[in-house]
Amino acid sequence: MKRTLPVVLALTLVVAGVWGYTQYQEKREYRTFLNNQFHRMYYDLTGSVESITSDISKLMVSNQTKENVVLYSNIWQNAYNAQEKLAQLPIRHGEISKTEKFLSQVGDYTFTLAQRSIEGHQLTTEEIDSLEKLHNYALELTNDLHDVQKDVLAGLVMPGELRKEGSKKLNKKAEEENPIQIKFQKFEERMVDYPELIYDGPFSEHVIKGMRPRLQGDKITEAEARKKVESFIKDKKVSKVEKLTNGRGRIDTYSFEVIPENQKEGKGNPVYIDISQRKGYIVWVLNNRDVEKKNISQKQAMQRAAKFLEEQGFKNMIPTYTMRTYGGAVLINYVYKQDDVLMYPDLIKVKVALDNGEIVGFDSTHFLTSNYQRQIPKPKLTPEQAREKVSMRAKIEGDPKLAYIPTDAHGEIFCYEFKADYKGDTFFIYINTETGEEEKILKYVESENGTLTM
Repeated sequence: MKRTLPVVLALTLVVAGVWGYTQYQEKREYRTFLNNQFHRMYYDLTGSVESITSDISKLMVSNQTKENVVLYSNIWQNAYNAQEKLAQLPIRHGEISKTEKFLSQVGDYTFTLAQRSIEGHQLTTEEIDSLEKLHNYALELTNDLHDVQKDVLAGLVMPGELRKEGSKKLNKKAEEENPIQIKFQKFEERMVDYPELIYDGPFSEHVIKGMRPRLQGDKITEAEARKKVESFIKDKKVSKVEKLTNGRGRIDTYSFEVIPENQKEGKGNPVYIDISQRKGYIVWVLNNRDVEKKNISQKQAMQRAAKFLEEQGFKNMIPTYTMRTYGGAVLINYVYKQDDVLMYPDLIKVKVALDNGEIVGFDSTHFLTSNYQRQIPKPKLTPEQAREKVSMRAKIEGDPKLAYIPTDAHGEIFCYEFKADYKGDTFFIYINTETGEEEKILKYVESENGTLTM
């Protein structure tokens, strides 16, 4: 027995050592994977902003309508791509609102100019001046991105540490902070002469100021907003709820960071929540925690999302498209339904973790800035008359639905929505209920990760 015990202990130590080494290797490989993912997103963001800068400069010396349309299209696509990559970087949402708005306005402004260019419109002096300002800001942002890229690639800040760094306060010494966050903060501070673009795009200043029907009412206090956050996280083990800043943009918000109890051990991720200053709606939630195992189905996730929307006071929301995201979650798009009419401008996005059904992402910005009770008119065209406007090559499936769809000018059009098939592909075709014009065609794509339109 005395001889057996040392042998057992030795074997136990060997097994523990092998297990520990395996865990170390797995964590090391995962960290390498995260670093590679970070570099890819950052390169894409930088490349898109560089292209925006270059193409705007070309616009100011081009006099060819055809060439201008190509440049406008490139800028719009790169602005959209840059927004997408920026949203995935470990930076507090409230501290990049101007940068997000800048990229949105660059894209929407050039898209509007593209439409005018097709109609023969030549750039005015005022429009050239606005493009000049946008170009200068894009150039500054490009330089800032390159500076951070040098720091990261030089090993001064490892991408794997950025999530931890991202939770530090901005009043600490610069060398102790996330350099990406510092650069974006300084970039936003320099945007003092940012142009208020007057145009018919969804992010134009005059449109934003007039499109907040859901947000007319009394301003809640910071303490009331904090209670909203605490109610949302009631089942979580939290060490503290920290106020970050007041977000200003399409919706004025109180921004909070929720610190989990186990963050000090490196096991927990902070949760970022924005509460609207008017009426206290949850506007935005981001929880980038890991989902290690899938325990619920997509159908169950959609049931959890629907319940969450009801609890938060968002009624009559209909799921439209879903997409399985990287990291073990499903993203569901909801639109508002009024009197059997789908309101596509009134969009809410809900992201649900597939391990336990937790809401790990949420965005109600479009809904809160667009939703109101419409006076729905009677369609001038019957469904049969509208059907005649659809291409004969498309095989229509089922009866059409009525829907409001958003326009590029932040307006909306009342349409019949036809679902159609052509050579195995599915399309949604939108016919104006008043004029019979074909307003939009979307291609419906199904994959193992979900459904979306293009």
